[in-house]
Amino acid sequence: MQVFCDFDGTISKEDVTDLVLDRFARPEWREIEDQWTNGRITAAQCMRRQIQLLQAKHEDIDAFLDMIEIDSAFGAFKAFCEKNGFGLTIVSDGVDHFIRRVLARHGLEDIQIIANKLISRPHACTMPDFDLGFPFKSAACASGAGVCKCAQVRPSGNHIYIGDGRSDFCVSHEAQLVFAKAKLADYCRANCLPFIPYSGFAEIQASVAAILFSPSRQPVALPVAKTA
Repeated sequence: MQVFCDFDGTISKEDVTDLVLDRFARPEWREIEDQWTNGRITAAQCMRRQIQLLQAKHEDIDAFLDMIEIDSAFGAFKAFCEKNGFGLTIVSDGVDHFIRRVLARHGLEDIQIIANKLISRPHACTMPDFDLGFPFKSAACASGAGVCKCAQVRPSGNHIYIGDGRSDFCVSHEAQLVFAKAKLADYCRANCLPFIPYSGFAEIQASVAAILFSPSRQPVALPVAKTA
């Protein structure tokens, strides 16, 4: 069993990248966001241009990240996955350093993270230049994302996917079982994709336990969640 999980707005209560940009980037980042929303640039182009607008020191960004809240039940869900031998991977089109810093603040460092890579070039007595690398980008990615989630979540095997937003649309066709809220739930409804609605990880944990275990507590296979 492998569980793949989005981060921004799923584990974190809000989109961390947007929060950082709103606090530290030049205001043009919103115009770039609109270009992506209107389909004029790809998600990867959008993210890179926005990160390049950051004007802050590393320590200021880290101090801000230390105030980010996550779903209070995520730690228990992680422990539940470990107890039952489920792999847990965060698959995010966000920024690796932001994710790692937030999780470390909550004592959750030992999770595999697939995300875009923050690059900084320090300068003496001035703020660093920031850029974004794409170690998980795919030329075949239909959405032009920095992280091709479909390349990470293959349709074979018992896969669970948990998400909430636009970067989760494509991959919702690949996972065997999808937990969705917000924009992802709307997308699944509009495209007749089976999913389980949720508001937090306590609900997800209860649902997974109910699906996977019979009354005798013997594990069972996941139901097929995809339509033909």
